[in-house]
Amino acid sequence: MVRPRISVLIPAYNAAATIGETLESLRAQTFTNWEAIVIDDGSTDDTAGAIAALHDSRIRVFRYPNAGQAESRNRALQWAKGDYVAFLDADDWWTPDKLQDQLAALEGDRAAAVAYSWTDYVGDRNERLHPGFHSGPSGEVYRALLLNNFIENGSNPLVRRAAIEAVGGFRDRFIPAEDWDCWLRLARQFPFVAVPKAQVRYRVSAVSSSANLDRLERACVAVLDEHLAKNPQWRSLARPAKARFYKGLACKAFSAGPANRLRAARSLRLLALAVIHRPALLVQEPKFIAVMLFKIAAIALLGPNRWPRRPVLQRTSA
Repeated sequence: MVRPRISVLIPAYNAAATIGETLESLRAQTFTNWEAIVIDDGSTDDTAGAIAALHDSRIRVFRYPNAGQAESRNRALQWAKGDYVAFLDADDWWTPDKLQDQLAALEGDRAAAVAYSWTDYVGDRNERLHPGFHSGPSGEVYRALLLNNFIENGSNPLVRRAAIEAVGGFRDRFIPAEDWDCWLRLARQFPFVAVPKAQVRYRVSAVSSSANLDRLERACVAVLDEHLAKNPQWRSLARPAKARFYKGLACKAFSAGPANRLRAARSLRLLALAVIHRPALLVQEPKFIAVMLFKIAAIALLGPNRWPRRPVLQRTSA
């Protein structure tokens, strides 16, 4: 049996409805020398059956008690045989050229340890909602990654296995921002290389809960605080980084939970935090502030039956 060059690590919890499509996007890759390590993280649905129905010997499944996404990725890494590892969540998918292009980027830049692509966001019915950042640097990216998680999600990078082992994998105390923390630790030690194509399809659930949004806020702030505390030379980035983060989260809040006064209040609080960390937003981006305030007021006054649940902006930047 040929040793796989790329190990694709897939955490799966109650993913029976989506993992078939996710794995089909992997099987459609133009680069074929891969293995998939699926960690069934204590699923109570038929996740295992959905995988078995594909009859592909390159896909291996390991079942563990539920421990969360970070630990599942670390568990998968222990089973991996490839010199490169990619990460794919069980409800996302890739374009067919994703692995081939990212591997070529790393082979063309021997110093780089991480290749990443651009992301498009899709809904529950696979409809395209909006593009992600569609930008990002190559080379030394730590400062840029502190200011903005341009990798955007955990289904994006291809990483040299030796590099991710060197930084110790994922840390579960930062869930659901454990991927951003891991990319930052990689960026502290290794160059990145960008593949300027939208190759990741990230699913945004229509039932996103406010509890998840609150947890994301706490986790991302904790990631920023730890990295800035450990790297004094970057502490001046604290305010602009948090302003950018809160600005993006204020936009994200429009699609988290029902369109009611609670959602409006949450968006207003996050927008206020963005302005507190960067008052210049009021002068430099008055149109953005005005549009946000209008939409917040509309949700508060018109209610869930009069205001569409759509992302506010296609991309966010501070």
